[in-house]
Amino acid sequence: MAGIKSLVLPVIGVGVIATAVLAIPSTREMIFGGGGFEGELPPPQMRRLTEAQYRNTISDVFSEDVTVVGRFEPEVRMDGLGAIGASQASISASGYEQYYGIAGSIADQVVSDGNWDTFMPCSPAVSDEFDLQCATQIVAHFGEMLFRRQLSEEDVQLWTDAMNASMDQMDTFEEAAGLVIEGMLSSPQFLFIIDRVEEDERGNVQLTNHSMAARLSYFLWNSAPDDELFRAARAGELHTREGLAAQVERMIASPRLSQGTRAFYDDFLDLSRFATLDKDRLIYPAFNQAVAEDAHEQLMMFLDYHLIDNESPYPSIFTAKETFLTRSLGMIYAVPVVPSEGWELVRFPEDDIRGGILSHAGFTALHSHPGRSSATLRGIAVRQSLLCQTVAPAPAAVNFTVVQEVDNPEFRTARARLTQHRTDAACASCHKFIDPIGLSMENFDGAGMYRLREHGELIDTSGEVDGIEYEDLPALENILANHEAATSCVVERLQHYATGRSNTQIDSYWNVDLMRRFERSDYNFRELMATIASSEEFFAVALPQAQDQEDLQQASLNAQERNS
Repeated sequence: MAGIKSLVLPVIGVGVIATAVLAIPSTREMIFGGGGFEGELPPPQMRRLTEAQYRNTISDVFSEDVTVVGRFEPEVRMDGLGAIGASQASISASGYEQYYGIAGSIADQVVSDGNWDTFMPCSPAVSDEFDLQCATQIVAHFGEMLFRRQLSEEDVQLWTDAMNASMDQMDTFEEAAGLVIEGMLSSPQFLFIIDRVEEDERGNVQLTNHSMAARLSYFLWNSAPDDELFRAARAGELHTREGLAAQVERMIASPRLSQGTRAFYDDFLDLSRFATLDKDRLIYPAFNQAVAEDAHEQLMMFLDYHLIDNESPYPSIFTAKETFLTRSLGMIYAVPVVPSEGWELVRFPEDDIRGGILSHAGFTALHSHPGRSSATLRGIAVRQSLLCQTVAPAPAAVNFTVVQEVDNPEFRTARARLTQHRTDAACASCHKFIDPIGLSMENFDGAGMYRLREHGELIDTSGEVDGIEYEDLPALENILANHEAATSCVVERLQHYATGRSNTQIDSYWNVDLMRRFERSDYNFRELMATIASSEEFFAVALPQAQDQEDLQQASLNAQERNS
């Protein structure tokens, strides 16, 4: 669909976004007029769609049969989450070309002869002539769904004029419509989830209903709002407590919630690393790409089964005995799996070391080296990902020779090889903090397979964490299940994931309230999601300072110049 840049993109730059967002003065009033919070509210955001959000949105707006092929801009992790990085991420020139190519491929599929009647709200009276009425319907229909806002009359006019102009270069109305779809999918208004604000009847700043709908849908479902959420937004229902509560309750009860929870698990535990997970095939012949994919999916199913399906208390993920296995994972776990394809729910005996998340192959294999286990990587993963604690980077001059010599006859186990770091003054403080946790997982090799000995030496999995001594991994998991940092960590991470920002003043107060509610609900994760989605703090917004406004407007102009 050549020519779209010169015909369409000049009218869709993010300059119009800056104008819409920056025209209203700041306020400290909350969305429902409570006004009880003392402190600065966070500014509106522009969060770049993640690859998963992009794919989910295309599937929901059009169809899961529409294929999305192409490379995406690398995602950025900040403060432990990709969701925070998305609010800081931009799009490079080469990245934009990739998005443009993907958009063209999608548009071609949508307007093809076999799909037109399925996706389009109307058909032209004559294929080789411009039909203004049908063009207006197409622009208004897809504009709201893709831009996550209602288009003004001026917006519709700009896009229909662009479609009409493109008829000079295209053979049919259908091809011209394809250019408009391509242009919308290439627009910053689609590629970024944009907070738009307005004044309420009291003169206070608030997110528009459509921006509230986008926050809800990408938090709870990791995708665009559905028809019912758009209807509620058009009706202004999200600015009422009752209307918001009704939508949150509906969305939390929907099967689509799993799509949102899985996106959080992936971000929370940094499971994107599965995409590059590789093991030495000579050392671990049972571990292959299929096992890696199944191990990733197993973690998703395990967490959803306990936290969403059964609504078990969040700490149960450290001790739960039920999980899911495939035939390929059965080889890793040394457990017979009956179905030749698909998944089987299994329960490990109470005296089995297997059970909680720390014993899952997806955790132990992910936090290991290609050819050996790693107590240090596993300890860091627990401290940073599950307890939200900071681990300092290793000093530059550390000598890892002994640790890496797995065949060293003098140091036959990982515990023996790591002794050097725990006694070295430069390394001791950090390794005493992380190694005991990781050493308790040494019964699992680099592929996650159980072993009792290493090089003939019995593996010692005892240790001490935060002043509490224990004998083995199940005992450690019980300690973590009762560790205050474990529950406070998931609250903080989910809060930051939902908002796409690190701690602000409002978030610190809000976090205390969320923790109280989480505890009162017996650590019900589903209820925690609903609480966040229903909170005034989730939607609270102010406006950028003058310098930030100038920077955004200049960035808008730069984007327009590149696009045209």
